[in-house]
Amino acid sequence: MTLDDLFGDDWMAMHTDSESIAEFIQSCDYEVDDQESFENIPDRKWDDHVAAHSQFDDWRSMLSAAVETYVGIVRPTPDAGSDPNDPAAEASD
Repeated sequence: MTLDDLFGDDWMAMHTDSESIAEFIQSCDYEVDDQESFENIPDRKWDDHVAAHSQFDDWRSMLSAAVETYVGIVRPTPDAGSDPNDPAAEASD
């Protein structure tokens, strides 16, 4: 899973002032060319960036919200929206 997978454009537009995770990262005060340079951003500075440019107080909160959304989209709950009396629902199980 990549950051692009986890932080889809629609999600980013809804929760941040950026249209994509790439734009969000580029808008920070650090040169980010790869995963290593992203991981080298000091935690406090990245948390400050997240707080200033999103609905979240810090990176951990933003990451947790994105994971919850991603899991909800990729693996919806088995009973969500299904009618146990509907034969078509049983066929798709």
